[in-house]
Amino acid sequence: MVKRFAMVKRFVGALAVLAFVSGLGVRAAEAYTCEVVIKTAEERIKEAEGKFKPDTDVRIKAKLAEAKGLLEAAKINHRQASERHTGPVGKYTHGDAVRQARWAESLAREAIFLATGEPR
Repeated sequence: MVKRFAMVKRFVGALAVLAFVSGLGVRAAEAYTCEVVIKTAEERIKEAEGKFKPDTDVRIKAKLAEAKGLLEAAKINHRQASERHTGPVGKYTHGDAVRQARWAESLAREAIFLATGEPR
C-alpha cells in the first residue's frame, strides 16, 4: 500500500512537471504569432469601419481610433522585434505586439457591438 502511494505520488509529480514545461512552450510560441493576430485585428477594424453610419456616436468612433493607434503600435513592436530579435528581448517585444493587436481587435469588436448591437 505504501509503495503504491509512493508510485502514484511520483506519477503525479511527473505529470505536474510535464504540464509546466509544455505550458512554457505554448507561451513562447504565442509570442511569435504577431502577424496572424495583427491581420485579424486589421480585418476587424475594417469591418467596424464598414458598419459605421454618419450619425454614429463620437465615443464609438473614438474607440475605433484607439484601436487603430494600438494596431500601429503593435506593428511597430513587431517590426522592432524582427529587426533586433535577440533572446528574451525579442520575445517580450513580440509578446507586446500580440497583446496590443488583441486589444485593438477587442476595441473594434466593442465598437461594432455598440454601433450595431451585433455581437462578434
